[in-house]
Amino acid sequence: MRLLLTYTFDWSVIGKSIQFFERGITVTLRITVFSLVFSLVLGLIVALVRMTPGPVGLIGFAYVQVFRALSLYVYILFIYFGVAALFGLNLDPLTAGIVSLTLLNSAYMAEIYRAAIQAIDPGQHEAARSLGLGHISTFANVVFPQAWRIALPSLVNQFTDIIKDSSVVALIGVGDLMYESIERVSFYQRPFEFYTADAAIYLTMVVIVAQLASRLEHHLRRHLR
Repeated sequence: MRLLLTYTFDWSVIGKSIQFFERGITVTLRITVFSLVFSLVLGLIVALVRMTPGPVGLIGFAYVQVFRALSLYVYILFIYFGVAALFGLNLDPLTAGIVSLTLLNSAYMAEIYRAAIQAIDPGQHEAARSLGLGHISTFANVVFPQAWRIALPSLVNQFTDIIKDSSVVALIGVGDLMYESIERVSFYQRPFEFYTADAAIYLTMVVIVAQLASRLEHHLRRHLR
């Protein structure tokens, strides 16, 4: 039995929509960069809180468990509609999207940081203290540079997840790449062409990030020899 394709391809619609792709990619990159920066910072703070003994550590543990438990889809709807209504906030879709991505990814990054920090030999802490370094100086100058090197591959994987997950923000009306494509599909009725183009663009962004990360890792290994 032969499978007959009834769909007629028309790739010219992609060329006609370049300006919409450019606009969507710009928004996607903005969301990705802001979410990455905030997640890196917040994730480190949560990791340090998580490693603190006593009730403070439980706060960090609860943060990680809560924000890793649900999907980004739920977070975006909850923050944009639920939290905004509860506190009377007027959140714009872009801010809600960045907040959602930050909360989710910072929880994962916190565990990445924690594992990397705990992988450092405790003897290095003692050696630094014997040289007169305080807790903060020891962490900043001895522990964290080594932990960063260990955590980098996993952090890069999380970065690529942010790139891919950013497409969900189209759900609340953020004019990112996916939102612009959905609009174009509605106009031209060409889903295969537009979503194939989207897949190629996201793949390209992920490959570029992976290549840059590989060069950074190589540079760090050469620098630390």
